[in-house]
Amino acid sequence: MPLLNEIRVKIERDFHRQLPDIYFELLKFSNGFLFESGVVIYSSDEILERNQTFEVQKYAGDYLAIGDDSGGISILIPFLGTGVFTVDQGSMDPNDMSKISDSLMSWFKAGCQI
Repeated sequence: MPLLNEIRVKIERDFHRQLPDIYFELLKFSNGFLFESGVVIYSSDEILERNQTFEVQKYAGDYLAIGDDSGGISILIPFLGTGVFTVDQGSMDPNDMSKISDSLMSWFKAGCQI
């Protein structure tokens, strides 16, 4: 999938680090999602801006915000390890995070419920 490889190179260059493989697995389905529940999974065009806006690297540097609930809750995955976590966008403190799934793919297949 050459286009996905180009997207990956660009995103990782923008972030100055390697992103979790599992995020790119999601991009194979679609480059961004919006569910009826309001859950948004950021596209490759949005992910850097959203992480910068919420200062994820400053407050939760070991995590990548991959989406939100359209109501002030961010959805994050760790750069290393597994799991899906939520946190209030006003906090972004890993100590305030709640684990909502053991894996991104199982959470996605279950409909991205928060």
